[in-house]
Amino acid sequence: MKNDRTLKIILTVIAISLVMIVIELASFTPVNASNSVIDVNIRQVGGSSVFRSIPVQINK
Repeated sequence: MKNDRTLKIILTVIAISLVMIVIELASFTPVNASNSVIDVNIRQVGGSSVFRSIPVQINK
């Protein structure tokens, strides 16, 4: 009967942990997203300039 009690304790701890994870993920915190343009141009790679490289266009 000791194994049964140990199993129940372990399963209870797992269940409580899962409930806590769900509560944390379900919290409705506002996201700080904006519609402004962010400069994502790469100016250097490994200390070397990438001047006059091939332009790459990214479309949404």
